[in-house]
Amino acid sequence: MSASLRLRSAVADATERLSVDPDRTTAVVAAMLGIDVLWWLLLYGGHVPMPGMTWLMMTADVPMAAPGAMERAVFHVGTLEAVVGYTIMWGVMMWAMMQPAMTRFTREYAAAYRGSGLGAVRALGAFLGSYYVVWLLSACVPLLYNAVLPGGIYGVTREYTHLVIGGVLVLTGLYQLSRFKRSFLRTCCESVAPHSDGPVRALQRGLNHGVRCVLTSFGIFFLVMIFFGEMNLVWMVALTGAVTIERLPSWGEELAVGIGAVSLISGLVVLLARPELPVPFVL
Repeated sequence: MSASLRLRSAVADATERLSVDPDRTTAVVAAMLGIDVLWWLLLYGGHVPMPGMTWLMMTADVPMAAPGAMERAVFHVGTLEAVVGYTIMWGVMMWAMMQPAMTRFTREYAAAYRGSGLGAVRALGAFLGSYYVVWLLSACVPLLYNAVLPGGIYGVTREYTHLVIGGVLVLTGLYQLSRFKRSFLRTCCESVAPHSDGPVRALQRGLNHGVRCVLTSFGIFFLVMIFFGEMNLVWMVALTGAVTIERLPSWGEELAVGIGAVSLISGLVVLLARPELPVPFVL
């Protein structure tokens, strides 16, 4: 047997062993993972707007990972451009953290589509586009916190560290254990019924699913992450893992309850025992 024939035989054998069919669902999973890598590269490569960062770190002497640091910087700049820049930064960050959790659902959404491959691409593109918009607009939550809290997120957390951190953990625990949260989680984990969504219907479904995802993750992202410091890489990775595993249909609800119980107990310990907390406030 010639060398070329042996090479072709080896390639064919390796392909057969891999047993990967380039079908619709495989393409969706690969695309979701690839897009997620893009979001993380944009975020940590410094390719997203970070208004007020020079002032924050050079003049205010506040680390980027401090609670409320990004919001403090935006409010210092105080322009519409700064708010828009922050919103873009927040959107990319949330897309990066939610993309793994959405991979299973988007795979099922594509698999349940009854129509051509091009139709599936259009529907999925519209669905994800409106879903991303919801997370982009959720930037208003931390900005609202910063506007109404005395001294902003940074100021109130630094002044009353144990009260704020302990209270946030207790509230997150109660939220995780609530029927409200668990009902939304079941919706996120349910199977997708066969459909033939056009772009308009897909946009509507993406908006609805995005709102449900925000509510499902409210305690984790809009309490714990914000008041522990949203630009803390360790917390970002840990919370990304938590919301991803929560959405596993088999035992995600059990994890949500477990996170709730641990958060509640931890919050009580912080409030009562007042241990030293690894929260950075100055460089």
